[in-house]
Amino acid sequence: MDDDLPSERVAAALRGRIVDGDLAPGDRVPSTRALAAEHGVALSTAARALTLLRDRGWLRTVPRSGSVVASRDEPGAVPRAGTGSRDVVEVAIGIADADGLAALSMRRVASALGVPTMSLYRLVRGKEDLLVAMIDAVFAAAALPPATGSWRARLEALARRQWRVHRRHPWLARALSLSRPQSSPALLRLAEAELAALEEVVADPVTRFDLHVVLTSYVRGMAVDLAAELDAEADTGVDADTWADRDPRLRETLHAHGGPALRRVGDYPYDLQRIFDTGLAALLDGFGSRAGGQRSAPIGVLP
Repeated sequence: MDDDLPSERVAAALRGRIVDGDLAPGDRVPSTRALAAEHGVALSTAARALTLLRDRGWLRTVPRSGSVVASRDEPGAVPRAGTGSRDVVEVAIGIADADGLAALSMRRVASALGVPTMSLYRLVRGKEDLLVAMIDAVFAAAALPPATGSWRARLEALARRQWRVHRRHPWLARALSLSRPQSSPALLRLAEAELAALEEVVADPVTRFDLHVVLTSYVRGMAVDLAAELDAEADTGVDADTWADRDPRLRETLHAHGGPALRRVGDYPYDLQRIFDTGLAALLDGFGSRAGGQRSAPIGVLP
C-alpha cells in the first residue's frame, strides 16, 4: 500500500484490526461515516478505503448489512448462483445504506455478488436504471396506510410513511427528483393515494397536484436536511447542538448582528423530528383552509 494516501492509511488501519483479530470473519466493519469520523477524513476517502479492502479480498458486502470481514479463503465477494435483478437491487441498497450513493457503482455491486461487472448489464441497463429500481424497492417495502379516515389523517399517515422510508435510507432524498420524476410504480401508488385524499380538499385537479408536490417536497426537503446533518456529524464528529455550542464565530455573529427576536429564542434545541412534526401540522392546517377554513386537532407524534 502507498501509505501516503489518506484512503490507504485508513485501509491499513482497518486491515490491522483484522490481522490482530479485533475484527473476525463475518464481523461487520465500521461504516463510511464512522471511519470518516474516527480518522478525520472525508466521506469519499473512507468509502475509497473500504473499496480498496473489498477489491483486495479483506471485506465483502452482505445485502442490508454492509461490509463484513471476509474469510481468508474467500475471494472478497459472495459468489451467488442464479443471480437475478432483485439480488442486484438488494445489494445496491445495502451499499448505499452503509456507505452512501457516492460509494455505489456497478463494479462494486458485481464484486459483492461475485459476478463479472458486465454480467449485471443483462439484469439492469445501467446505474440510472439501477437507481430507479432501488427507489421503487424501498418505497414498495413500506406498505401504504389504509385509505380510510379523514383526508387530513390520510395525508398525515402518507407523509409519515415517506419520512420513515427516508430515515431508513438517507441517500434517498438526494436520488429523488420532483421535476423529472422517476418511473417507479411505488411512487405512482403513493401519488395516487395522496391525490385521492386531496380530492376532499380542492376541486381543481391542477391545484390538487400542486398540493401533492408541496407535501412531497416538504418531506423530501426535511430528508435532505437529515442526510446533510448525518454527513456533517461524520465529518466533524459532533452533532448540531454541540457544533452550535462550540462554534465561537456563530456566537460572535449572533451577538453582533442578531436582533431581539433571535435573542428571545435563546438556546434553540435542534430536533429534526420535532421540526418535522411542527412543519407537517402547519402545512396540513394550510391545506385545511382550502377545505372550509376549519383547523383540525393538532397532529399526534407517531413513531
